[in-house]
Amino acid sequence: MLNNWFKIYVYHSKKNKVYFLLTILCLAIGITAVLLSSLYLKEEKSFDQWNENRTSIYLVGNSGGKVVMNQHPFALVDKLQEEYQVMEDYLLYSNYSEEIIVYKDKEERSEKVFKSSQRFFDFFPYPLVYGTKQSVFQHPNEVVLEQEKAAVLFGKGVNPVGEQLKIKEELYTVVGVYAIGHRRSSFMPEIVLNTYQFLSIDQQTIWDRPAHNLLLKTAKKQETAAAIKALYLNYYYEPLAARSNMSLADFLKQYEGIIGMDILLEPLDQLHLQSEKSIASSIPEPVVNSKMLNIILGLSSLMLLLSLFNYVNLALSQTLSRAKEVGVRKVLGGVKRSIIKQSLYETTITVCIAFVLSIFLFLWLLPFANSYLNINIVVQWGDMALLFVGSYFLILLIAGLIPAFYIAQYRVLKVLKGDFNRSRSGSFIKNTFLVIQFAIACWFIVGTYMVYKQAHYMATKDLGFSGDQVISFPFLADVNDGSKAQKYEVFKQEALQIKGVEQVAVAGVEYASMGGASTALFFNHKEKEHLIALEMKAEANYFEMMGIQLKEGRFLDRALANDSIENILINESLLNIVGETSIEDLKVANKTVVGVLRDFHTGGLEYSITPLIFSLPKATDNYFFNVTMKVDVTQMETLAPALEKLWDTFNPEAREPFSYEFVDQKFAKTFEKINTQKQILLGLSLIVIFIALFGLFAVSSFTIGTRLKEVAIRKVLGASTGELIKKLSYQYLIYCVIGFGVAVYPSYYLLNAWLSDYTYRIEISYEVYVVCLILIVILTLLIVVSRAYQATRVNVLKYIKYE
Repeated sequence: MLNNWFKIYVYHSKKNKVYFLLTILCLAIGITAVLLSSLYLKEEKSFDQWNENRTSIYLVGNSGGKVVMNQHPFALVDKLQEEYQVMEDYLLYSNYSEEIIVYKDKEERSEKVFKSSQRFFDFFPYPLVYGTKQSVFQHPNEVVLEQEKAAVLFGKGVNPVGEQLKIKEELYTVVGVYAIGHRRSSFMPEIVLNTYQFLSIDQQTIWDRPAHNLLLKTAKKQETAAAIKALYLNYYYEPLAARSNMSLADFLKQYEGIIGMDILLEPLDQLHLQSEKSIASSIPEPVVNSKMLNIILGLSSLMLLLSLFNYVNLALSQTLSRAKEVGVRKVLGGVKRSIIKQSLYETTITVCIAFVLSIFLFLWLLPFANSYLNINIVVQWGDMALLFVGSYFLILLIAGLIPAFYIAQYRVLKVLKGDFNRSRSGSFIKNTFLVIQFAIACWFIVGTYMVYKQAHYMATKDLGFSGDQVISFPFLADVNDGSKAQKYEVFKQEALQIKGVEQVAVAGVEYASMGGASTALFFNHKEKEHLIALEMKAEANYFEMMGIQLKEGRFLDRALANDSIENILINESLLNIVGETSIEDLKVANKTVVGVLRDFHTGGLEYSITPLIFSLPKATDNYFFNVTMKVDVTQMETLAPALEKLWDTFNPEAREPFSYEFVDQKFAKTFEKINTQKQILLGLSLIVIFIALFGLFAVSSFTIGTRLKEVAIRKVLGASTGELIKKLSYQYLIYCVIGFGVAVYPSYYLLNAWLSDYTYRIEISYEVYVVCLILIVILTLLIVVSRAYQATRVNVLKYIKYE
């Protein structure tokens, strides 16, 4: 029996080999997409799941205001321990820094140097290969290395405990080596330094310099959040209010909505899937937007669903050509159960072939996905087997039962009389699936179009500065002796002598930084108001060089004595917070505002522009870390070597060679996320449109093929080719429009949710839906009209004579 069924399956596959191969390919693509996205989701959700304390460790942040302060004073943890019994343990830390590690004559760069308090291994119990948890971080200047970094510095299998390393001209003693292995975490440093435990008493007790990120271990989340809020009110905000002769209640009321007073405790196992921008800035490892993860999984599932509908529709259409086969079998004694089993058997073979092909596609695409998405999916065949088995039976259930039961319902007399293609239930199922296919295709078209529009908007938006001719590079990064300002002035004058160098300046502006999460608190605006802003130093010529415009007032001038002492510039965002329309008699931080800069972006367009204060650098400032320089780009071939030679004379002890970067290219890196999303969605959309159009092609071909006798009769009765094409195509245009209508609301809702991640964004207009409708109608007409036109070329005598 199975042998006969297999022969029949092979016969029909060969007879319709193009449809068969395309069906297999569509199913395989859908299965591969779901496998990749499922493993990607599993990978991203695995962060910190190995940590047994994951549900009791919380990152402390705040929310509820325009200004976020996720860094906290050391004094907070002391008072929390002293006045409340809600905290079990704490870990203060700074985000990763990039350092050069020197061991004897060997130098090694690390971008993951992590400075924390003593209890790092109580929060993150990585196994120690050398050293013990009790022995590490008992004294100042101790360092623990990750196993792979230790192997690079000391050699594989070598115990480095007791060896000394130099980091920023300070000696550190190695007291342990730990292994991360395949564990995934939001905290995966290569080097851990214990710097917080040995701060001065002033640094440990002062409240008005919040500079530390904070993890807490507690079993009382709500009580801990309330305790932290109470401490901030008592020791942080109340003194601020008192300095301006305001009550705490008046102070909080005045800055309601500006200062975030809601304490946010985010559990460790949720940090990696963090879309809250304020919290994300305190997480060392890159975070992933859980919303985007779910969108990718949803899109992949839609692809598989589309492939399944495609298969079911094609199977139902093919039954029209096999109806007499079923009728004859029933006449010869075939029972409904046997017919259902045969249909399921054929579906099983088809799905098996698609799964085998999907495995090869998956293994081929996995390295590209890992590289493109910067992830590290490792195939674990045990988990893969469960995923495969579950997916296989789910697909078989959907793709196999619907055609099987539909075929089994054929009535023998109607089938043998040729009246089998009038089944309302069969037509309803096919038409419904066709509408859904159109809806999914429309959704992808709209989504791709909107992502491209947002990407174009970001790429062409006026950023408020011009960085196409400006380069930036580090200067005296390893010097901290107070001589930077003097050396910089000499460097500047000599650099201006190089052909092609037009202007040179220093400023504290860091382009492509991730928004203004680090803030400083300033007060005494008109002796009564308080505000929060980020203070920066900038040379007088910096703004002209960068093309940053003035909205009001004037630029600072080094020749004016007051400009170096008490005058400042602010940006529009700060002026808006102050609530003034003019800078006349305006003071901020006890300094006179002489000019307002038009807003310019420093971080990505996901972030709002930070309120900024600019003052001139002083000769004693140890502030000259990065130099910006406007150059003639046509002279770069000779300018770059000359600049490097000059830079080397001023940076003889620099461990890194001279390198520069154009500011506009640096800022363009903030667009990488949306460009990746754009490319992913474009690829998925092209595949979805291909699957949908193939389904339309197959269904219309089979359906129109069953109406060839009708076409022949209409031609005999005088119907023109145009009338016949209209008659055969009209229903598909109706399904196309209905599918478009079904896609409108879900696409609008989901795209609005996606766009909400961007502070600066486009709005969804009717234009995108008009373009989508026109495109899907054109594609539908190309497919259907071509098939209908071929049907009109039939030999009339052949089809009339046949019956």
